[in-house]
Order: sequence, then structure tokens, then C-alpha cells
Amino acid sequence: MEKDIQSGTREPEDRPYTAPKNLPVTVRGFDMEERATQFAHLAGVYIQELSRQIDLSRLDGVTIAFDYNQALLDLDRGYLYSHRLTPSDEFAIGVAMTPSVIRDGIVKSHIVLNAALAIALEDPNSEHFKLALHTLAHECAHVEITHRFDTAFPNVLLQNVYKNIHDAARWQINLACWDEYAATWISAPFGHDPTAGYEETFILLLNETRSKANALIKAYRRHGDVTKIMAEIYAAYGSLMKFAAYHLGNMAGQRLSLMDLPKTKAALKGHWFASYFERLGVLCKRIADDYGHWSDQSSFEALGDLADELVVEGGLIVSHRNDGSLYMDIPFTSETMPE
Repeated sequence: MEKDIQSGTREPEDRPYTAPKNLPVTVRGFDMEERATQFAHLAGVYIQELSRQIDLSRLDGVTIAFDYNQALLDLDRGYLYSHRLTPSDEFAIGVAMTPSVIRDGIVKSHIVLNAALAIALEDPNSEHFKLALHTLAHECAHVEITHRFDTAFPNVLLQNVYKNIHDAARWQINLACWDEYAATWISAPFGHDPTAGYEETFILLLNETRSKANALIKAYRRHGDVTKIMAEIYAAYGSLMKFAAYHLGNMAGQRLSLMDLPKTKAALKGHWFASYFERLGVLCKRIADDYGHWSDQSSFEALGDLADELVVEGGLIVSHRNDGSLYMDIPFTSETMPE
């Protein structure tokens, strides 16, 4: 295990442990209590070792469950919320999540892992061991990223009151893009190399997003619900930006360029998203260069500005009226007319 942990960017023996000493690790669905106890201890050891290279001082706890979906629903997040935690399943099957929680007025993070993957940590010779280790490191990175953002901008995460639905949609994209860029950048050296998977998913969205968004606008021509279509279009293009950020963050962590990724380079050649991909990389790197030392939120807002541009090109124009209300214009085009 020590050899694998040392694949990180910093020598662990030179850094102190940052995870809480009595970190609660909960395991669910194991067939034998003895095995469950041993695995909880093993997971705790890996997390403590990772905490020498990733700041886990704000880690609330870890839940490793075979009933992963239910474990997400059962998580006590420490505040009232309406959004139910569910695994992603549209473009990539979710096996881990690190939601923010509030404990004694402090924003922390709780890692939830699907035990079907995490169990590979038991055997370093398992074909899935490196993937399990990388997944754990990726989720640990989210703990540090959330901590850094909350320190720089207190009373924003889980507590921010958005001005309107447009502001909320922008910030969901801002945070998703930055979080995944940073998490893939930080976790890149650990275990499995995820480059091929991120590339495949990004190219899939690259090829499907515009047609999906056009289909949503065609449906809007019939139902006429402007709130619904705005949420759907920002979600569609936001997903493309988020998975581009996964890919870009991993490229930064692996020190790869487009010259090293012929499939990505070919997919972007002449594509309408090519300039957005390049600009997204520049914006995320700018945030990363000031990691944890941001003086204001302007660099994050720039991600929302990019999302607005992307959505406008996709056929949705959101305007702010003087009275604070929103006006949405969806021009008629041949690509978005119902058949």
C-alpha cells in the first residue's frame, strides 16, 4: 500500500496526517461483521495515508455501502434541503460522491463510496485495485477543494441565496466545472490512469449535446414552460462543460496536451465547441493558479459567463430586466422547429 500511496506528487513522510484521528468509517451490507470491521480499518488507513498529501481536515466521515443508492439518501447533511442525492447514470455510472454537510455550523464533506468498487482495496493485486484507490483519492480531493472554497468565501456553500433561477443555474455550472477540474488535477497521480475514460465520455457528450438541446427546444415549442426549458438547456450545456472540465483537469494533472490525445484533437477539429474547450481550460487554470488564495469570485463568475455564451449559441438568450425579472428569448431556427 505504501508504494501505491507514494505515487502522489509529494513525499508522504514529509507531511503530517490531516484527517481527523477518530474519523468515523461506516460500512454497510457486508456479509460478515469481522470482514466489515477489518475493511473499515483498512479504508481508514488508506485515507490517513492520503491525508498526508491531500488536506482532509474537514472530512466529516466516510460511508462505504453495497446499498450505495440508499446510503446517499440516508446521509444526514445537517440542514434542510429538497434535492435528493442520487448516483449519476446518464453519461457515466456514479460509484462515489462527496456531498457537503454542515456540522456545528461548519461546512464539511462526507465521502460515500459504492462498496462493490471499494472492496478492491482489500487486494493490491486485484484488477480493480488501482481504480478503487484513484476513486478514493478523487473523492478526498473534493474534501480539500470544498474546504479551500469555503475558507475563501464563507457562508456561500449550502447557504447562498441565489438572486433568481438564472443565477442558480450559472453557479451550479461554476462549481461543477471547478470542482471536477480541481479534483481530477489533484488525484491524477494516484492509482488508475482515468484519461481514456474521461476522453471517451467527453467525446460522447461533444457529439450528442447540441442535438439533445435542440430536441429540448423543440419540445418547448409545444409546452411553452420557459422556466423548464431554461433549466434543461443550462443542464445540457453545463454537463458538456463539466465533463470537459474533468478531461481538462486530468490533462493538467497528467501533464498532457492535445498532441498527446489524438482522439480528442480530432473530435474538436472544426467543432463548434473547440474554442469553448480551450477557453474553459484557460479559465480553470487561472483559478488553479490562485488555488486557495482567491480575493474575489470573479474568476468563478467567468465560468458562468462562458456558460451563458454557450447557451446563447445553443439558442437561448436570457436577459435581465430593470425590475429584476428575467426575459427569455428562444429564436426560431431550422434546427429547433418541431417537425
